[in-house]
Amino acid sequence: MSISDLRCDLCGTMLAGPAAGVRFVYHPGVPALRDDTGLVCLRCWDAATGTMDTTAVARCAVCAAPAPRQRSLHLRRFDQPDPWRLCAEHAIAFLNSLATVQPKLDPATFRFPGDGQGPGEGEGPGEGEGPGEGPGEGEGPGDGEA
Repeated sequence: MSISDLRCDLCGTMLAGPAAGVRFVYHPGVPALRDDTGLVCLRCWDAATGTMDTTAVARCAVCAAPAPRQRSLHLRRFDQPDPWRLCAEHAIAFLNSLATVQPKLDPATFRFPGDGQGPGEGEGPGEGEGPGEGPGEGEGPGDGEA
């Protein structure tokens, strides 16, 4: 993916270019669903991540609750290799605060409205660990391309 809008995804401030802000990458525990087009101004990035524990492993960087691989948001700066996680509650709050996320995620289902899958249906968050994730896989730093 590429950045097509040079506005901060949080406050809408026009940025001079990608280097004038913080690029970030995120995915919902499935690297194939990665979005690498996130761009925010430094002020918003600092406000959004300033109190997060970005060193937490398999825990939410905001509240320290367990953040299983497929029931969390994996987030990192574009220029840093190790992602951190947000639990479903904080992932939804973060994603729904982004101007570029439309429609907004439903807090009750951790899904976009109208995607045809309710809780417990299909392959999605809360369904346990994905195939091929044995002990030590998917729970540490660099745990899949965020």
